Amino acid sequence: MITATNLLYSKSAIARMECVNAEDVLRLEVWHSVVFVIIKGRRPKFYSKTAFKVHFVQLRQARAKALIATQNAFAPNIFYVRNETKGTAYTVNFFTGGAVCECEDWQNQSKFFGMAACKHIYAALNLLNFSSLRAYIEQRREIARAIVEPPPAA
Repeated sequence: MITATNLLYSKSAIARMECVNAEDVLRLEVWHSVVFVIIKGRRPKFYSKTAFKVHFVQLRQARAKALIATQNAFAPNIFYVRNETKGTAYTVNFFTGGAVCECEDWQNQSKFFGMAACKHIYAALNLLNFSSLRAYIEQRREIARAIVEPPPAA
């Protein structure tokens, strides 16, 4: 069962971060402000939760590069994102305050963290020349504010 904790802090995540096999991660404990990890043949080590969060985002951004995103010609806020290797495809819908995807990763992130950005959303953001969902949202809010609040008369 996926939980907020094991979505971010997992043996597979630390294995990727440390370039070891997941089987070599003997112990992983999530504490209040750190994650305690024992890797076979190494000294026990504490990792910041931030390191895991950065890895979480970077993994999705890296995986997005292998996907093909196309923008809907009639609805420019809707994208179709395909994974040619897996033969899967998902629809991504952007709005002023964020984005929605049909995939399970987006659903889990949304459920546990509120805002979500899966690899499909990052693939669409890449097509739009944005490096992050936050940058996209900030630009959309600026545009919305400019439309609602015209500049003061000189």
